[in-house]
Amino acid sequence: MVSDAATLQELRDDLALGCGEGIAVDLEHHSFRSFQGLTCLMQLTTPRRDFIIDCLAPEVRPFLGAALGPTFADGGVVKVLHGANSDILWLQRDFGLYIVNLFDTGQAARYLNYPSFSLAYLLEKHAHITNVSEMKHKYQLSDWRVRPLSSGQLLYARSDTHYLLPIYDILRCELAAKSQQAIREVLKVCSGLCRLCYRKDVFDPLSLIRATAKFTQRGDNLTPSSQQRAVLLWDCEMSRG
Repeated sequence: MVSDAATLQELRDDLALGCGEGIAVDLEHHSFRSFQGLTCLMQLTTPRRDFIIDCLAPEVRPFLGAALGPTFADGGVVKVLHGANSDILWLQRDFGLYIVNLFDTGQAARYLNYPSFSLAYLLEKHAHITNVSEMKHKYQLSDWRVRPLSSGQLLYARSDTHYLLPIYDILRCELAAKSQQAIREVLKVCSGLCRLCYRKDVFDPLSLIRATAKFTQRGDNLTPSSQQRAVLLWDCEMSRG
């Protein structure tokens, strides 16, 4: 577990040895009853070892951008993620990290017309992990803010990236067997994901209408009342304070 300055340095030292053809990355995020959400855990697998990074540790969180930035921005290192749409934005928002050279295994599964595009399916099919669905049901919606993490949570988190690099190799070969165009199409989608840009929500009249719509019946007037506007403005101010 990367949870202090010493273990963060171990991560830096491992990355400095080189990443071969790639690293695997995944995040555990908390958004329930949170104004913007926060990244609580990062799993990172290099060719040599698995790292579970405590993104809430005060000796780690402020320094992750500097520690991981060069590797994440290195176009010579493939970053393998699954379903990267949200991860791309959370990495930017919380750590100022931008990914260059992404391979999204979910996008590859879509292009290959797999019966399921989920990571659980890929782990069962290619890594022969039989209890993935059970672990996902038990731990996916965990409150990842709570410390200490249980051994089950750590095992679940580790499994998200531990097998991703060999799965990447399998999917890459299947795409190549299909055609070179298949690889180019998947990489084109992945390149588009890398260009996603996090933008902080702006509190404006449309925000008020969207918020009001959550608590009204279809067809009702969506113009917020003065009371609703006051409450929403107060909530915005307190949440960002």
